[in-house]
Amino acid sequence: MLYIVLSILLFVLSFISGMLGLGVAFVATPVLGLFGFELKHVIMPWSLWLNGVTAISSAIAFSRARMVDWRTAIPLLIITTATAPVGVWLLQFVPTQIVWWIYIAVLLFLAYRMTFPPKMDDSKAQVIGDMTRVKAGVASAAIGVFAGFLGVGPGFLMMPTLVMLGYTARIAAATNAVIVTLPSFSAFAGHLATAQFDWGLLIATSVAAVIGAQAGAIYMSKRVKSLTLSRVFAVALIMLAMQRIWILVIA
Repeated sequence: MLYIVLSILLFVLSFISGMLGLGVAFVATPVLGLFGFELKHVIMPWSLWLNGVTAISSAIAFSRARMVDWRTAIPLLIITTATAPVGVWLLQFVPTQIVWWIYIAVLLFLAYRMTFPPKMDDSKAQVIGDMTRVKAGVASAAIGVFAGFLGVGPGFLMMPTLVMLGYTARIAAATNAVIVTLPSFSAFAGHLATAQFDWGLLIATSVAAVIGAQAGAIYMSKRVKSLTLSRVFAVALIMLAMQRIWILVIA
């Protein structure tokens, strides 16, 4: 029964994350915690694996729909992966709790901007200038450091940042799906030595998550407008901020 419940749940969660161009870890981690699994050795490697496979699944669907801006995606993938270790190194110098509050403030600011985004026209093919890509590269370096410091994926910060720079939410989400793949697997590799897997659950939930992410990405590419996607993402940012406030203040 647990296999069936978790597979269905991960399908639904992955459908939503696939629409947003994100891996599923941001919501899978707290949800799996509700079932009593141990965090460090079970949930974290499990979620990171699911994050990577769902990101790849949605990225493939977006690529087939020709929504990925590869000239943005590849450099930003390299930059965020390269700068994340700098954030890990900074852990020894800066109080983590202070940075978590900064992170919350950034999430709420981005949620506001995503609720009232720049005008986006999905009816025309978007032309991205080289200067915009340079700005995205500079921003991604800072996001990579920040993500490495906090041990979170860069996707939640990258997607709204691309929107603020002028990308439509649809193109930003599709491009973001590519960007978050490698950091997910590099983080997963760091947990392999101590990870404890129930291989049956891992395989069942992985299959369900891949199918869900693919379906979510296809649905978004065909039916969801940028303004709607932007506001759905804003809600997700607010929920993530509220979760972190709960951990800092109450837990």
